[in-house]
Amino acid sequence: MVNSDLMAEFISVYMSSLKNLEKLISQPTSQFGISFEQWLIMTAVVNSDQDKLLTMTKIAAERGVTKGAIARQLKPLFEQGYLEQVRDEQDHRRILLNATLEGQRVESIITRCVNSRFNGWLDTYGLVEGQALLSTLRRLDALIVQPELNKEKH
Repeated sequence: MVNSDLMAEFISVYMSSLKNLEKLISQPTSQFGISFEQWLIMTAVVNSDQDKLLTMTKIAAERGVTKGAIARQLKPLFEQGYLEQVRDEQDHRRILLNATLEGQRVESIITRCVNSRFNGWLDTYGLVEGQALLSTLRRLDALIVQPELNKEKH
C-alpha cells in the first residue's frame, strides 16, 4: 500500500470514528449541560480530600493549561450550582472549590453512566484489544502529537 492510500484510509477512519468519539464520550454529560472536561473537573473536586480542597490554580497546573482556561470551564459549573467557591479558612487569599450536594449527585450519575458505557465498549471491543489501542494511542501522542504541539510553542 502506498502512502497516499494509507493517508486516505486514515482520513476515512478519522472522519467516521475518531472525529465522532468526542460526541460519544460527551453524551452522558450533555444532558446536564456540561462537557466531558467539565465533568472531569467536577470529579476531581468531588474526590478531593475535605482538608485539601482544590483551587483553580492547582487544576490548571495539573492539566497544563492557564487559569483563564479553567475559569471558562468552571463558569457553567458555578452557574448551574454544581460547584461553589469558598474561602480557605487558614489563608483568606485562597479560593477553594467545593462540590454542592447537587454537584455531587450529578457527578455520581454521570460517573456511573460513563463507567457503564466504557465497560460496554470494552465488552464489545475486547480487553486485550482495548489495551493494545491504548498503547498505540500513547505512542502516537508521545511520538507525534506532543512533539508537534511543542514545535508550535517555540
